Amino acid sequence: MIDYKHIAIKEKFNEQYTIDIETELNGVDMYITSKIRLRYDFSVTKINENHSFEIRLIQLDNTLLEANNPMVKEVAQVSQVFGKMYSELNLKLDVKGKVLEVLNYDVILAKWNDTKAEMEKALQGNENLKNAISLNDQIYTNPKKVKEALEANEFFKVYFGQIFGINFPLKGKAIEGTNFFNTANMQWAIDIESTAFIPSEYKHVDITMIGKPANALTTGFHNAAYNQFAKKIDISTLKPQLDQYEIRKVEIKTGKVVEALLTKTEIADPEKLFTKFRYTLRSDSFTAEIKKFKEQKMKS
Repeated sequence: MIDYKHIAIKEKFNEQYTIDIETELNGVDMYITSKIRLRYDFSVTKINENHSFEIRLIQLDNTLLEANNPMVKEVAQVSQVFGKMYSELNLKLDVKGKVLEVLNYDVILAKWNDTKAEMEKALQGNENLKNAISLNDQIYTNPKKVKEALEANEFFKVYFGQIFGINFPLKGKAIEGTNFFNTANMQWAIDIESTAFIPSEYKHVDITMIGKPANALTTGFHNAAYNQFAKKIDISTLKPQLDQYEIRKVEIKTGKVVEALLTKTEIADPEKLFTKFRYTLRSDSFTAEIKKFKEQKMKS
């Protein structure tokens, strides 16, 4: 049973969000930077007795703001095409924000069938595209795989993270995951703390999550994580450092996240091999609230 020691979605609401994703990657002989801006309309439409809830998520925009490499632009264009299938979602989530049921699977499948037909007609003879179509067809025509794909949706990872539906504080909880190059499985140890007791007299509470590798990174990890770079760099000498930091400001009454910052870094070699991610989320209402506060402060 969920009580007020938890962060949980407690009321219906509608909010618009901006998410900026900044990436810096050095792959020995390839250096890439990019910044993407996503816009969403997010509604909690129903709260169920078992603490699950139903949501409607509409992607309003997906814009590549900055990129130092033409390849990034090409990948972004392809991602935007395939991402259209998930631009309108109606889902049931559990208290932790995990997908329980895709309520509009028929809409997703219809969008995919239309998109697939257009791509097959316009780009005949492109073997790479044919392979991409075949791979995605295996996903979109399988409800279970669609559900699994939505679990990895950027919005849900940034919005919910690990903080919903658990007691605070939490020390050294081990969770399964991967490194940030996404090349090796590993265990993370996470600590989660809040700035105030829940319930609280405050309108908002800040929830902080810090993650570190749960165990020493062995030679086996090195081989799995960096083997693709073995011909370019001596991976036996690497001393990887992996860190993740997340902070979310949550409206206690409703469970609505109004602001979030997430950073994820993996530095195997500070000069040649590293990846860094920075996610920032802010609701339109909180942005307006901050603007109003600043204007009042200037007048006073």
